[in-house]
Amino acid sequence: MAGSHLFRMKKVKGKNGILNALKHNKRELQTERGAGANIDAFRTPLNYSLTDPSTAEQIDRKAKVLRVEAGIDKTRKNQVMALEIIFSLPTNRRQQDTRPFFQDCLAWTKQYIPGELLSFDIHLDESAPHAHALILPLVNSRMNGHKIMGNKGNLISWINRFYSGVAVHHGLSRNQSKYLAGKQKETIEKQVLTQLVTDPVMKSTIWPCVRDAIHKDPLPYAQLLGIDQQTGNGKRKSFTQIMTSKGKGKAINAI
Repeated sequence: MAGSHLFRMKKVKGKNGILNALKHNKRELQTERGAGANIDAFRTPLNYSLTDPSTAEQIDRKAKVLRVEAGIDKTRKNQVMALEIIFSLPTNRRQQDTRPFFQDCLAWTKQYIPGELLSFDIHLDESAPHAHALILPLVNSRMNGHKIMGNKGNLISWINRFYSGVAVHHGLSRNQSKYLAGKQKETIEKQVLTQLVTDPVMKSTIWPCVRDAIHKDPLPYAQLLGIDQQTGNGKRKSFTQIMTSKGKGKAINAI
C-alpha cells in the first residue's frame, strides 16, 4: 500500500496565537522537550526550515508590522490571526529524504494559499515527518482567514487540490478521513493503540486528547503508522480497498 499523506488546515486565533504557534514550530518551548514529551530531543537538530530561519519573536514582529502597514492596528476578538497548514508523511518515510516532498508542499502553498507566508518548518523529531506552514491571511489590506479557509466543502477542495498537485506525484494515497463503524472501527483502533504502546505520546500531557481523537476516527492514525487491516481469510487489505469496498452496504467513495 502506498503510504497516505495527511493534510490539515486550522485557524490560529488570539492575541499571541501566531507567537505561540511559531514557538512550537521553532522548538522554542522548553516544556515540550521534557520527560514524557512526544518530541525526540536527539532528533530535533534534524529539523529544518525552508523559509527565513528567524526566531519566533522576529517573525511575529514582522506579522504585526505587515498588519500596521495595511492599516490594521486593532483586530477583532475572534479574529483569525493566521492559517496553519500541516503536511505529514507516513512514519515509514522517516528514513527517506523528505526535502523533495516538502519543497513541493512549499511551492504549492505559495501558489495556491493567499496571504503572506510567515514560516515553513519541517519536524523530523516526532513519529511522522511533517511540516508546518504558517500564513498571515492578509489580502488587499484585509485579514481574510475565515474566507480563505471557508467551510468544510472548501477544505475538502483544498485537500483534493493538494492531492492531485503534490501527494500523488510522491506515491502517496489519499487520506480516507471517513468515520468507520462497528467491529472494523474497533479493530483499527486497537491496532493503533497497540502500535503506540512504546511511543512517547502515550506519556505526554496531551495523550487524553490524542486518545479521544483516535477513538473518534482511528483511520488517519492507522494510515500514518502504516497499519493494514487484517481480513478474515488471513490476507491483508489496504485502507483504500476497505473504504471503497461494497461490504454489506453501498460503496463508500473516496474523497
